Amino acid sequence: MTSKEITDRLSTLSKDLLFPSESEYPLEPFSWESATLSPETILERSLQPLDTPIESVTLEDFFAPVVTDQDWYDDEDREIAQRFRDLQGLIATLENVQVFRVGTVEIDVYIVGAIGSDLVGLKTTVVET
Repeated sequence: MTSKEITDRLSTLSKDLLFPSESEYPLEPFSWESATLSPETILERSLQPLDTPIESVTLEDFFAPVVTDQDWYDDEDREIAQRFRDLQGLIATLENVQVFRVGTVEIDVYIVGAIGSDLVGLKTTVVET
């Protein structure tokens, strides 16, 4: 798949899907041509100061709360969890997948991997007070 095909597929899978935290934010697909996967690239491309706190977490840890079915889930909740599993699965096909959390309290999250020399992924925001 090309980076455009992956980005298009991410758009389809994430349409109208909100990532829950203390607030809910959409998942926004992105593609950066000829970029190196590093914390510095994330800060530069997100227009954040280079001294902004940034941490990396695993794809599995990031998605764990939203991909696990709970006993109390109704059909709609199970469908949403499946959509998150589909997103996680697609992202996992990329090379060198990383999840970067940028900032504090209102944290920008970049779920990103490489396809050739391009970076593709999803951006969302989580709120943690």
